[in-house]
Amino acid sequence: MKLKTNLTVLALAFVLLVIASCSKMDDYLKYTGGKEMVYTGKVDSVKARSGRERVVITGLLTSDPNITRVKIFYNQRRDSILLDISRSLGVDTLNVPVSLPEGSHNFEIISYDSKGTPSVKVLVTGRSYGATYQESLFNRVIKNAEKQGNDVFINLYSGDVASPFTKFTYTDVNDKEKSVLVTNDSSRVVLKNYKSMSKFRMQTFFLPDTMAIDTFYAAPEMIAVSEDVTSFYIKNSGQPFLRSDNGTGKWGIIKDWLYTPNVLNQNGNTAGGWSTDGTPKGVIHFESKDWGGEGLTNGKIYQTFMLAEGKYEMEYYSDGCGGSINSNFVVARGNVLPDIDKLDDQNEVLGAYRSNENNTAGTHKIEFALNQPVQVAVGWVVSTGSTTWLHFNYIKLRIVAELQ
Repeated sequence: MKLKTNLTVLALAFVLLVIASCSKMDDYLKYTGGKEMVYTGKVDSVKARSGRERVVITGLLTSDPNITRVKIFYNQRRDSILLDISRSLGVDTLNVPVSLPEGSHNFEIISYDSKGTPSVKVLVTGRSYGATYQESLFNRVIKNAEKQGNDVFINLYSGDVASPFTKFTYTDVNDKEKSVLVTNDSSRVVLKNYKSMSKFRMQTFFLPDTMAIDTFYAAPEMIAVSEDVTSFYIKNSGQPFLRSDNGTGKWGIIKDWLYTPNVLNQNGNTAGGWSTDGTPKGVIHFESKDWGGEGLTNGKIYQTFMLAEGKYEMEYYSDGCGGSINSNFVVARGNVLPDIDKLDDQNEVLGAYRSNENNTAGTHKIEFALNQPVQVAVGWVVSTGSTTWLHFNYIKLRIVAELQ
């Protein structure tokens, strides 16, 4: 009997609890005139895509065919965009650009039916990028860029993870503009049939985040490549050097080079500055008069030409010398090499390698830079003692890539 009483009490308590709960759940009806609350379908799959001084709101209209308007609130609800919607039978898309200053922005999206019934609100945050972000971007860093044969080979350091690609634009041998896109995971690019002594244009592109809809880019750079340009500027550059006279003996006159008269100190002052020495035969050759005679003072062999703006490397090779010498390989402004006692004039001399009998032999290089086209003189200024000789076998001129 006692068990039946307890079960009855428990059943009664459960019924009362259900009644109380239903009463609370229905409390909102007193605010809606006794009618149940109905919502219009919301916009699905809402995203805020990052852009250039804008955020693009995208979404899908799928579930409710009665949606007639969508309103997008932003700027803490002080601004909004109202869209009229004409539903199709299938899925409709939303793609709404919102012009906004650079920064993070919050959005509230509500859809309505023809009676003005709202949906539940959809909240999303997006970011607009502008000048501050743009100015923080830099082009991908180049290890080296060198012309070999007809092509330019560029090796790159690792790219920024936010950069999908870098664009290289150049002029080919037919004066046509070509472009190559290099993805972030590539470390090498080849520019085919590259026009000599030209520069390529480099620009790296960026997507600031995974939701970005606009592409940003670093400021473009014009870059020169490392290239041997000897043949464009220097005549008769050696290995072998050629003679200008019709002689067949050891001594001759150097072809295409300028020289001071005292260089012609062999064979009764009819030849000098060139000889059949060296391998292959044909070198620039300074020597004391008829070998055993007096030495040479301030003798010069050089060329002069207009050189474009850029960074350069001059190289020469000497297979040796004998006796007491003062040898100077010089690049100077103007159309004449300075005298041997004026080589300290930095306003005139762009670069020089000075040597004596102990350090003349071998390969030697000098670098210099021009910020505008300049007429230059390139060659050797030499003084020697008696019974001396001095060979130069070749000369080369290279443009040096000016990298970041």
